[in-house]
Amino acid sequence: MGILVSISLLLLGTACGSNEKSSATVQTASTTVANQSATFTVTGLECCPPSVIQDSISKVNGVSKVEIETKGNIAKVTVSFDDLKTDVKLIQSSVTKYGFDVIGG
Repeated sequence: MGILVSISLLLLGTACGSNEKSSATVQTASTTVANQSATFTVTGLECCPPSVIQDSISKVNGVSKVEIETKGNIAKVTVSFDDLKTDVKLIQSSVTKYGFDVIGG
């Protein structure tokens, strides 16, 4: 049981990263033309910095811009994307796979 707990903590630490930031904006370098945007709330940032969300969303094909505003353990996320390459559900699933909850969008 001790090994399972250690592995779980190791995986949680890997997902959460180690660089804390209170807010962040990222733009991916690509030729994607953003023709859609979506705003949603992400909760559950107790142990993780917003950069985890930012990195995960920015890797989704078709995403051109990610803006995150944090307040405590809640983040307001605005994403610009090409709807021919991705959709809001796929973008949100890139966040929920780390155990965060998504509201709205």
